[in-house]
Amino acid sequence: MNANQLSVFASLNIVRQMSASEIIGEIQRLSPSEQAEVIQFAYRLDAERMLSGKELAALAQRMIDAADPAEKLRIREELTRGFYGGKADA
Repeated sequence: MNANQLSVFASLNIVRQMSASEIIGEIQRLSPSEQAEVIQFAYRLDAERMLSGKELAALAQRMIDAADPAEKLRIREELTRGFYGGKADA
């Protein structure tokens, strides 16, 4: 289903909930360039979302347990993004 078809269905209130499996199936049927757009969107969405307390605690523990200073720094940056929701300069 392309964007124009979706717009028509939405304007007619015929849009229904789709399961994750159905969405993945639709993504698999997209052209490679459209799949690339979906992938970029997913990465952007993941980078911008705030992590839950449980996720932040697990990352903090991984940072404590990491022996490699570079890994500690990478996890620290991930913690910052997860806390602020992608706004590391906040």
